[in-house]
Formats: sequence, structure tokens, C-alpha cells
Amino acid sequence: MRRQNALSAPCYRSERTKVRLVIAAAKTTACPAPPPPEFENVDPLTVSVFHSLGRIMHLNRLVLLKTVSDRGVQPPEAFALTLLTRNDGISQRELADVLHLSHPRVSMILRSLEDSGAVLRRPDEADRRVARVFLTPEGRQREKEHRVVLGDFVNRTIGALSEDDRRELARLLRELGDRTMSVIQEEQAAKAQREDTTPR
Repeated sequence: MRRQNALSAPCYRSERTKVRLVIAAAKTTACPAPPPPEFENVDPLTVSVFHSLGRIMHLNRLVLLKTVSDRGVQPPEAFALTLLTRNDGISQRELADVLHLSHPRVSMILRSLEDSGAVLRRPDEADRRVARVFLTPEGRQREKEHRVVLGDFVNRTIGALSEDDRRELARLLRELGDRTMSVIQEEQAAKAQREDTTPR
């Protein structure tokens, strides 16, 4: 099965079209957030919290895409630069696996970054069939500039909350994250049990 970009959405047909529509969505309803799901047997307060979380996730995604596109970089290129700052010398195959993109798509991304002087590809010393990817000084500077812009956004949003509110928000999100992980593990365990008891 062909792997899809984690940022893809039905209303987007290409990376460049996607970025243009995302920017438009911040100002109009050209490609609005999907309608919130409806629930049965859930109290109104819990539904309100769920919808608020969804709205924040959507707005942060808009800002992320707009920030990188304003600097003339496609989102997958920006993500690749970020990964390389932490995993310099990663293989092209490993990079594709982490980004959840097809190998031909990653090859196109890296070719664009190479042409702009941000990365270098070199064959692995032990296995020359493997291509390893390295950041150049230009690539490191570009990735740092992205972090500065995104850091400014975080300071102006989350950072604008009082210290007490930030601590409480962090506590609540950690608790919610732990509970969500517990539910996932419970579902996986239940699925495994059903498979074990299914007659073959």
C-alpha cells in the first residue's frame, strides 16, 4: 500500500496547492477545519473540551504550514531538516520511514534540498548502495531560523498564559496523554485476546 504524507487531507491535491489553501484557510473558509464529530452518551462539558482540543490542533497546524511556506520551504522539507539536526547521517530509507513518505517522494525532497545547498547525500562507507544524508551549514542555519519563528509563536500563545495556568495545563495534558495511552493499550490487548480465541 502506498504511504501517504501525514499532512495530507482530502481537499489538498499537491504540496504547493495544500500550502496555498492552508494559508487561505487562515483568512477565509477556503479549506476550513473538518466538522467536529457527533457523540452519543457524552456529557456536554466533555464534548466542549474535545472540540476545544481539536480547534487548537487545527490552528497550530495552520500556523506550522504557513510559517514554513512563508520562508519558501515546503512542509516535508522543513520536517526533513528538523530530523536531520537530530539524526545527521541518517540513511535515505530511514528518513522515508520516519516521515511516512514513499522513497521516491523523499528522493524528490532531498534533491530540492541539495539544489538549495541545505543537504549533502553520500554513499555509506560500509555499503555503497545506502545513501546517507548530511546537513550543510546552510541547512543548519535554515532549520535554526524555522525554530526561531516557531518559538516566537509559542511564546505569544502558550507563553502568554500565566505560569500557574501553564503548569496546570501541562499537568492536565500529561494526565490526558497517559489516559489516552492506557486506552490504546487496552484496545490492543483486547484485540490480541480476540485473535487468540478466534477459531482457526
